[in-house]
Amino acid sequence: MEIKQIEDKSLWEKFILKQNYSSPFLSWNWAEFERSLGNKFENYGLFEGKNLIGLIPIKYVDAKRGKYLHLRHGPIFNFNKEEIWAEFFKFIIRKARDEKFWFVRLSPLIPQDLELKYGEVLSRLKESPMHDVDAEITWVLNLSQSEEEIMQNMRKNTRYYIRKAIKDGVEILKTKNPKYLEEFWNIYSDTVKRQKWTAYSRDYIEKEFNAFVSDDEIDLYLAKYKGEFIAASLILYYQNQAIYHHSGTIEQYLKIPASYLIQWEAIKEAKRRNLSWYNFWGISPLVMEDGEYKAQAGHPWTGLTFFKLGFGGEVRQFVHAKDLPINKKYFVTRFFEKIEKWRRGY
Repeated sequence: MEIKQIEDKSLWEKFILKQNYSSPFLSWNWAEFERSLGNKFENYGLFEGKNLIGLIPIKYVDAKRGKYLHLRHGPIFNFNKEEIWAEFFKFIIRKARDEKFWFVRLSPLIPQDLELKYGEVLSRLKESPMHDVDAEITWVLNLSQSEEEIMQNMRKNTRYYIRKAIKDGVEILKTKNPKYLEEFWNIYSDTVKRQKWTAYSRDYIEKEFNAFVSDDEIDLYLAKYKGEFIAASLILYYQNQAIYHHSGTIEQYLKIPASYLIQWEAIKEAKRRNLSWYNFWGISPLVMEDGEYKAQAGHPWTGLTFFKLGFGGEVRQFVHAKDLPINKKYFVTRFFEKIEKWRRGY
């Protein structure tokens, strides 16, 4: 086996296409986006002879809370093969030590119910103290259903709000024109201020949009009411799914259910593209009550999760992010991240 950098976008993307699960964090365009922000990001491939058998996307993080290598939703390879795991660990530990990183953080797309199957190899790692930032628990909608079936399987109130938005005269603009990012930013900023989120910068949003738009992998949805844009969402399209990514609503118009209509239009667009799944992205942990899923009470994402579950679908959960300590400085990061997790109520 040999691990070396990949410079061929099509080789990288074709390998991901063969996987059971994919993520925009694994895409070639995401790596380009990270580099456009000034971050160091490398795309490695694991080869057996001339055959590509694995991908290792690596972001170099040098932050106040620690210096580490981050593999978001990576690595990707046949997790059943111990010899591949061994080669991966040998490579990533050597790289981290040589470049004096404190630890490695990875979150491979291993379904949570298979964690025990890989218990022996995962036992080398520590559970990351960070809360869910990589959409480890997601809510997905199967798009093989007809539009009528999807609508029928929604929560009653969700159907009502979609129809109310239409009746109220809300119009949805789907666009790739970057001039409308100004409207998105105004809406997003209003939401961040109201919700007290840790916001992405305007530069971050614009560069992410630019990284995906040339390959027709992103659309901006804007809801217009009485001549004013009042809600917005950025929807990514990657491999076989559409992904609900960034969004916002103007506080003054919260009683107008524009966000429900945006989601419905995005779901219909995903079907037109013949995608398999609509991914509502991250949700809170779930509990089962009276035969149905409900958001964990008291979680910061309870309201957002309630909104997403209303469209119908199913939960898809992957193993929690893992850390591979390289030196003792890792435990400084671990201490501060535990405090941050508690402070934010996760």
